[in-house]
Parts: sequence; structure tokens; C-alpha cells
Amino acid sequence: MARFKFPVLLFLLFILNLTDSVAQDCSLDEPLPVDKNVTIGKLENGLTYIIRKNTRPENRADLRLVVNAGSVLENEQEQGLAHFVEHMSFNGTTHYEKQELVNFLESVGVRFGADLNAYTGFDETVYMLQIPTDSAGLLTTGLDILKEWAHEVSFDGEEIEKERGVIIEEWRSGRGADTRIRDKQFPVIFHNSQYAKRLPIGQKAILDTFQHATLRNFYKKWYRSDMMAVIAVGDFEPKKVESEIREIFSKIPARANVIRRPSYPVPDHKETLIAIATDPEASSSQVAIYHKKAIEEEKTLRDYRKTIVQSLAENMLNQRLDELAKRPTPPYIFGYGYYGSLVRTKDVFALSASVGDTGIAFGLQSLLLEAKRIREFGFSASELLREKKSLLKNIETLYKERDKSESEGFVREYTRHFLTNEPIPGLENEYEYYKQFVPEISLDEVNRLIKEWLKPENRVILVSAPEKESVEIPTEADIRALLRKAETMKVDAYVDNASEEPLLSEADLPEAGKVVSEAKNETLGTVEWILSNGVRVVLKPTDFKNDEILMSAYSKGGTSLVPDSSYIAAVTASSIVRLSGLGQFDAVQLEKKLSGKRVSINPYISELEEGIGGFSTPDDLETLFKLCYLNFTAPRTDTSAFRSYITRFRGLLENRSRQPETAFFDTLQVTLAQHHFRQRVWTSQMFREFSLEKSIQIYKERFRNAGDFTFFFVGNFSPDSLKPLVLKYLGALPASDEKETWRDNGIRLPKKSLHKIVQKGIEKKSRVAMIFTGDFQWSRENRYNIRSLADALEIRLREVLREEKGGTYWIRVSASPEHFPKDAFTFEISFGCNPERVAELLASAKAEIKKVQAEGLDSIYVGKVKESQRRSYETSLKENSFWLSSLEFYDFHGEDENEILKYLSLVESLSAAKIQAAAKKHIDFDRCVEVVLEPESQPED
Repeated sequence: MARFKFPVLLFLLFILNLTDSVAQDCSLDEPLPVDKNVTIGKLENGLTYIIRKNTRPENRADLRLVVNAGSVLENEQEQGLAHFVEHMSFNGTTHYEKQELVNFLESVGVRFGADLNAYTGFDETVYMLQIPTDSAGLLTTGLDILKEWAHEVSFDGEEIEKERGVIIEEWRSGRGADTRIRDKQFPVIFHNSQYAKRLPIGQKAILDTFQHATLRNFYKKWYRSDMMAVIAVGDFEPKKVESEIREIFSKIPARANVIRRPSYPVPDHKETLIAIATDPEASSSQVAIYHKKAIEEEKTLRDYRKTIVQSLAENMLNQRLDELAKRPTPPYIFGYGYYGSLVRTKDVFALSASVGDTGIAFGLQSLLLEAKRIREFGFSASELLREKKSLLKNIETLYKERDKSESEGFVREYTRHFLTNEPIPGLENEYEYYKQFVPEISLDEVNRLIKEWLKPENRVILVSAPEKESVEIPTEADIRALLRKAETMKVDAYVDNASEEPLLSEADLPEAGKVVSEAKNETLGTVEWILSNGVRVVLKPTDFKNDEILMSAYSKGGTSLVPDSSYIAAVTASSIVRLSGLGQFDAVQLEKKLSGKRVSINPYISELEEGIGGFSTPDDLETLFKLCYLNFTAPRTDTSAFRSYITRFRGLLENRSRQPETAFFDTLQVTLAQHHFRQRVWTSQMFREFSLEKSIQIYKERFRNAGDFTFFFVGNFSPDSLKPLVLKYLGALPASDEKETWRDNGIRLPKKSLHKIVQKGIEKKSRVAMIFTGDFQWSRENRYNIRSLADALEIRLREVLREEKGGTYWIRVSASPEHFPKDAFTFEISFGCNPERVAELLASAKAEIKKVQAEGLDSIYVGKVKESQRRSYETSLKENSFWLSSLEFYDFHGEDENEILKYLSLVESLSAAKIQAAAKKHIDFDRCVEVVLEPESQPED
């Protein structure tokens, strides 16, 4: 079912359209229908199937096997085995021995981790597979694979032992401050509930020692057809897929004398429970107020209407909390509220905030007082009107995109439908429900609901913080006193400070510009205009989305053009401007002004360029142009916003270095930049370099001349419809004939091997990075070859380090060629592991690399890479974001944009010899930066 939370069309448009609403005359007690586009059935063995035809992405099917069993069903000896079963499903089935299943899927372009994956939660296990539908038999094969997961996992003993190591490494990689704090807080959140004791990752002692039979028995006990659903959404014929599902999955025999799936409640409690957790590696302090709520079924129109009221209340609350964070002296770094599912048997309404070292009590008090303000005074009529506009805009956008919706969204929705009975009435019905219900929802109705949410029963207060002297950690007695104090403190009603002034007055606009030259690229379907002020505009109309237009603009220069003394002011300038608002509107007023519109724009200043990114719907396009014009001409100098920014930034930096991974990445950063001044690690000493005046001055300097900017627009428009707006707003931007470019400030990669050990952390885990560097001959083919090497090597190293040796859970290989300011590249191999195995796994990785250099890779890896690249390219060609980034990339680098359509020629030319040559050329062990994170001591697992 659709959920809408973010501001985005005009309320009156909907009020005028209510007469034809299909829901208007329905009784609120009428049951919600099932989307007419969905086929739902149940086999005799109890298995449910849900099918829908959807053509986004084209020639793809998203398949899911949903098992209504997760970690909460484990007994004491099985902790972690629900998740272990999930892993074993990829390690051999009846018809795919060991790694054959992954090998086959990769050979047809299915990417492990992206298109092929799974997850285990408290209550469910879900297997995910996206498969091509344009190759004969592949969809049937995909369904067969789901059936094998459901019924025919082999659980080979040798594979279990190998995977034991992988899962221990997944457990290890997840350990840290957050998990240690969670371990302390979950028993309080899930007070007297099974959920407190059944984390999906399980207990390491059990993972180390469980008997193979125990794992097989869990699979046999809970992987039953009556507890499963097969979901298929994609570019196929539904009747054919239904027939295949019935044929394939009817072969799974129904079980007799099965155990009824238990449901585990989260018991209620009258008193407020408190959990205070500290950790020496915590990188921030957090406070939260949980109000646990009974699950409310959604069966009728009345239930659906209530979910809309909930969305209105939640979104208005978040606007209030966001506004508090923008105060000159903010009570927290950021805060938010939400209503949603805690676990299968309990919902939660939560208020949460990240706070500074000395702000725990103040932040918690601020959340309590804002909750009290809402209880006593409720929301205002103007707040409700704005949020209604936003909800209606969101549903309208989804409705307009209903034939361009991505299959992934549907499979998530249908997964929830199977597991929790979430209604699936379909977007057409939901659109009509919103049009009927939203205008009639009263302020009193919303205020009554949120008062219900804020009752003190079933309340839990959570506090987490770093262990250090400067952090003021309240005791449980302190928090209870604070609760009592907050109840007696006086609060004033909220004042809605919204401006009715126009965003941009026509009188403020100079004379519109003109198009002085036009060029068309028939091959790419683009149009290019040069305007009279020098602004260059590139347009690509598409029909990929019905209600989306993307925009970007750039000019060469960036922070490279400022002196070192102003560098910090330069890199923070765009953030300060974004938080300050535009023209006569501060940030809060601007957000209110834009309510009911789906539009966003963000300026940036990076190392080599400055620019703007944005998006809008066709209806809101003029607002996008107005915002663009204001970003160039009317950035605000707002001392209050600057003070808020400094305070919150300081809070974020206070404890960042306490996290071991932060020390690891900081070491990598300064080592690769050879300790260049502009690549320093962020510290509190840098606040002396912050300057509102310098930041605004630099921003204005970077955006004072629109004449050397190039704008790109991609989406649902015609050049003729866009031209008046381009001339009126972009053609009127201030400009000169001056053309800037970036400056080389001498940041260079090291030319020798370096080995560094970062000793940080109390968990027994390491992180390893090998980064090869070197000069690069910039060309399209060289870029492609080095990235293909990375793709192929990642597959091979995953097989060796993870599957064969059981030494790591994750491994990543990436190549980053650079053109400016100097042709160079980095080639990174990184993984996490047990500190005791660092030397062994590094040696194995290096041996594999040298083997590739000496002998090349087997052609099977080349085939996997090529097919994955073909498949990714097919879908990318139908995405606005791909075209926007590609057009800007080729333009920035001065290359022929027609090469965008010639990518497949590179793919066809890829060979094992080219990958071997790339390995020889770019991997030089005499230019390798090797950084290893290891714990400060060698703790026991």
C-alpha cells in the first residue's frame, strides 16, 4: 500500500476533481479490494503465489521466495540458524552442486548481491532474484531455482563448514559500538519478549559449534509450502507464469502433522522503562522515546483512512522537529519521529534525536516538550493544509507514473501483503481514496490521533553515548526526574511563521535572453542552445518517466581556485547557503513555501567545479527555474543559520574519531594524498577556519558568472515547452565573457609502496585495503578495461577468499581512473576478516592477482562480466539519471557524446587477453598503499 511522507501539487486541483471519485460513495466499513492487476492464488500444498505484469525494467522479472520464518522461531540451540539456512541456499541444491547456482546466474548477467540476494529478519526470510525474460527458458529456470531454495537445499557437510567461516565473518563485521549498545537496549525495548533474545545473526558460540543435523532440522521444520509465497512481477505474460508456478511448485509435497507457527507478543507495561547504554567507541550520543502500540489491522476503507491521518500527523511532527534543529542554538543535531512496525506483533511511535556531548538532557527534554506542545495545542490549520497539499502531490505523482513504476516496489508491497496482510488495493484505488479522504480530514481528528500516540503507557526511554569524561550521562533517576519536570513545564503554542510573499517577483527579473545558436544531435535525441548571455543548455526529452524532469549544471573551477587559507570556507559554502534559504525566505519559510510541490535544487562546490542539481515534475518546472535563478542571484547571509550549522557540525565531529573504521579511512585519505593540506582529516581545530562572510563571498564568486555554465535537462518535456522558461530565467542570469577552469593544487598519489597498520578498536576484527596507484592514459577504452578488470577480479577473489577459504564476508574491488587535474588511477581491493588471518588472506589475494597477470583469467569470468555489463546497460538506457550523468560526463571531459551509444562495442571487444593486459599495466606491487586496521589488543571472540 502506498505511503507518502515528503512534501511535494496544488490542493485545489484535487478539490475540483472529487466528483468522479470511485470511493466517494463507498461505506467506510467496506473491505478494501485487491488490485485488479494482481493474480493471487494458493496451491493444494498451501503455497501462495502473487503475480503481476510490469514492464519496468523491460525484459526483467523480479522474483521472490518469501518464507514466513525467521530468527524468532529458533530455539536455544538454533540461534543464528535461520540466517545460516539462507546462506546455504546459495551453496548447493539438488540440481546445482555447491557454487554452480551462483555461477550459472552470473553467466546470464545476474549480479551476485545486486540481482541475487536474500535476507533474514526476526519473522521472515526472503530470497530475491531478478532474471532476464528475453532469453528462452530463463524465467522458468528462475522459478525452478526458487523451488530448489524452498525444498531442495542440499546442506552438504563440507559446504556447511566453509559457510560457517563466512557467517562468523559476517557476525564479526557487524560488531562494534552500535551492536554493543543494541545488545544492552533490546532487552528493554522488547521487555519480556522472545524478540529480545533472537537476533538474526545469532550467537557466535552456537554458530561455531552447532551440529549439521540441527541446521537441516530447522530447514525441514519451517521451510514448508504452507509458510511460503512465490512472488513474480515483471515483463512477462501472467497466465503463462501462473501456469509454470502451479506446475513447478505443486511438486512440493504438503506436510502432515506440522507445527503451528507461533506468534510472539511484546508484552505491555504501565511503567516507563529506561535503557542507558555507553560504549568507548560510540561516535555520537542518541536519545529516543518509544511509545509501543498494538498492531492495528488494515482491512476496511476506515482503516485505510486512518493510515492517511497517521501520515499527516507524522509528517507535521517531523516539520516541527526539523524546524527546531535549525534554531541558532539547536537542541539536537537532528531529530525525527516516525510511526511504524517495531516487529510483527508490535507497532511503535518514536521520537529520536542525535545530540552533542553535553546535550543529552537538553535534547531529551526538547523532544518531551515538543510532544507536550502538540498534546496541549495540537497542530495548526495552516500546517495541516500544507501537509495535505504534500500528500496529494505525492499520490498524484505516483498515479501519473503508474505505468512506469519499478517492479521492485511491487514485490516489496506484495511481500508485506503475504507476511502481514497489508492491503494491496492498487494505485488507481488509492489515488481515489486520497482524493476523497484528504480534504475531509479535520484538524481535530489529527490532533486526537497524535494525543493517543503520546500516552505514557508502554513508553521506553533510550539513551546511548560515548564513554568519556566530557559526556554528561544522566542516570535513570535523572531521566525520571526529567520526565516529571517536563510534565509541569509551561509550553507556548506553536507559531507558524510562513510568508505569503511570492517566491520571485516578476519585477525582480531582468529582460529575458535569446537563443543565439541551436544544434541538434539526431542520434542521441538532444538539442543544444547557446543563449545570449553565454549560458549553454543541453536538452534530452524522454518518456522514461511521466512526471520527472532532472536538471544539472556545472562550471569548471570549484574549490581549486581559492587559496588554502579559504579552503574550509569554500568546502562549507554550499552547505551554508542551502541551510540559509533564498532571497527573502529563510530555510524554514522556504520549505513551507514549497509545500505541495515536488521540486528540489541543491548547489555544490567541489574540487574542480561548481554546479547545481535538481528535479521537478512538469507541473512544478517553473518553480525549479525560479529556485535556480535565486541560487545564482540571491543567496542569503543568515547568521542564525550559520550558528546552527556550526553547532550541529561540532556535535557531529565530537566523537567521530572514536570509531575504528573512521581512523582507518582517515589514514587512507591522508596517505593517498601524501598529507596534502587540502586533504586533512576533519577536526575541531578547523572550526577556526569557518567564516560566514568568506563562505558567502566564495559562493557568490563561483556563481557570479552564469556565462560559463552548461545546463542539462532530461525528462518528460518538449524543447518548445521548455524554451520560454529557459529564456526567462537562465537567459536573464548575470554573465560575462570570462571563462574559468580549475587549478592544479598539486595533490598527487604516492609513487611507492606504503604499509600502514592502524591499531584501533576493541573487537577482534580487521579491515584491509590494498590500493594500487599509477599514471593513467585517459581514454574510453582504458577506462572500460580497468573497470572490467575490477569486476572480474571481484568475482574471482570472492570465490577464493570467501567461498573457498571462508575467510571474509565481503570483498570489494573498484577502479577509479581520473582525468583532471592529472591523469591517474586508483585500484582498490578491500575486505574484512579475523586479525589472525590478515596475512594469509592478503597473500592469497596477491597470489591471485599475480596469477591473472601471468596466466590471465579463465574465459568464464570474462563472460560473466560482459553479460552483466550488457544487462546493466540495457536498463540504464531507459533511466533519466543515466542520461543526465552521461551527458555531463562526456561534456566535462571534452569527449564525443555519441560514444554513449557505442558502449556495447567495448563489451563485445573485451577478452581475457585485455583483462590480463590491464592487470599487468595497472597493478604494480611497487606502487601499492596497504592499510590494515587491527584491534588495539587481541581480544577473544
